[in-house]
Amino acid sequence: MKPINLIIVDDNQDSLEILKFFISQLKDFNIMDTCKNGEQLIDSVMKNKPELVIADINMPNKNGLEAIKECLVFAPELKFIFATGYNEFAVEAFAISAVDYLVKPIEKIRLYKALERAKTVILNDREGAEPSSYKRLAVRSNSSFYYIAFHDIIFIEKSGKKCIIYTVNQTVETYENISDIYKQLDDNFYRTHRSYIVNLCMLSHITPKNETYFAYFINHEKYAHISKLKINEVQEMLAQITNI
Repeated sequence: MKPINLIIVDDNQDSLEILKFFISQLKDFNIMDTCKNGEQLIDSVMKNKPELVIADINMPNKNGLEAIKECLVFAPELKFIFATGYNEFAVEAFAISAVDYLVKPIEKIRLYKALERAKTVILNDREGAEPSSYKRLAVRSNSSFYYIAFHDIIFIEKSGKKCIIYTVNQTVETYENISDIYKQLDDNFYRTHRSYIVNLCMLSHITPKNETYFAYFINHEKYAHISKLKINEVQEMLAQITNI
């Protein structure tokens, strides 16, 4: 395959050298340029037209998040991975569809996994597949950050002060607001009830029950609620998904 051209931006020379060394061992990636700040990155992306950027966040002149957002205006297909010493920017990073978010010190295996994920996304784009930015929901649970692939989420339930995220492989509890979670998700998700967000692609059937409706899912024993006021909208959205 044609190597994936990338640019690295980091104001720390040691971090740049480490990333360059790790990536140089991979034949599927070609480092086109390295930059020291966000302004340099914007100029380099305009000039070199890379497919991938690995960006630090806290940099002089313009931080990595701001620079990437500006790059996406003129290079909307650009894919990017953040590699930073700060974990508090993760939610914002995934909100703009980062492929991955690495916290320093960077481990080689973790970097390689992120690059493999980026390669899959980029190859799909090259082949004209449906856009696949590997969107993920970023939430905090206790002292950990979880990054959950959209396609793994079955539904989300508000229970008291917590939200419970039911996925194909696990259940994640968070104290984040259900409205804030909903803002991160794409059009395959719908807030069917004040306490539920449903992945419409996972629905298997809907059953009326008194003054509400129960939504059941493929290979999952739990169910979500659909309010009587939302049922028509849900059915219309499901029809659109089915016809795509």
